[in-house]
Amino acid sequence: MDEPVGPTEPSSSRARLGGLLAFLGAACWGFSATCVSWLTTRANVDVMWLANMRVIIAGTLFMAIALIRDRRSVARLFTDRVLRRHLLAYTAIGVILVQASYMAAIKYTNPGTALLLQETGVPLIVAIECIRLRRRPSAREIAGLALACVGVVLIATQGDPTTLAINPLGLFWGLVAGASIAGYNLISVRMIRECGAFATNGAAMVIAAVILTPIMRPWEGAASLDGAGWLVLLGVTIVGTFIAYAAYLRGVADAGPVKASLIGVFEPISGAFFSAVWLGTVFSTWDFLGGIAIIVMMVIVARQ
Repeated sequence: MDEPVGPTEPSSSRARLGGLLAFLGAACWGFSATCVSWLTTRANVDVMWLANMRVIIAGTLFMAIALIRDRRSVARLFTDRVLRRHLLAYTAIGVILVQASYMAAIKYTNPGTALLLQETGVPLIVAIECIRLRRRPSAREIAGLALACVGVVLIATQGDPTTLAINPLGLFWGLVAGASIAGYNLISVRMIRECGAFATNGAAMVIAAVILTPIMRPWEGAASLDGAGWLVLLGVTIVGTFIAYAAYLRGVADAGPVKASLIGVFEPISGAFFSAVWLGTVFSTWDFLGGIAIIVMMVIVARQ
């Protein structure tokens, strides 16, 4: 990462500040999901156009900071053969596919449900690591996988296993988002360790912008947004991407990765809260129970 994680036991004041920043990052991601829902369902913004605008604006900010802080790391991502291959794979899976599937899941369901479905990537990461390291999963990991499955089934069927109560496209893209986020985390490890998170994300988003911009022609979709639409777009890119990521990274550095990951559980909760308050989304008892199962899974795996 860009910042050292620091001592194993951070000071209490530093840990508290880190916890608050991690909480802020999770809340901003939840807010971002609600902004995406508003733009795709109420302003009829195309998912890929929105993904394009997000990588252009957020990628420019990430890259600017990375160049100011450590130009050599940015250069290494493009000149080192192994890192360059990782960067291209990360751009395709960790930026383009993640953004498109995440936003499509929100469009066809709602922010809270989409954020919960994407957390199915957590046990997938555990499963891939178990295969890679040739070890058996622990009892906690098995329990986490079972809870993830239970949560998805409850949300998708609303308690009736003979029917699919959720929009099939929403379920599909939510699970794709989870799988792509698993790839996002696994592919990025070496690059973040060697070059930093800001350089890695900045470079990947800039490449994604170069690929998507000629195809999506973002200037052609801009005319359909009014003043409120542009404010919500800034909420997605500035608050929900740049500030969220920067705050969460600082929280990991100050509070430690385990504590920050546990606080990150608040992300789908904040998404559901903003969706209910702003968009008037109504969640059923089954949504609530499925959400609890997935959140407990996240806590179990994070503590593991």
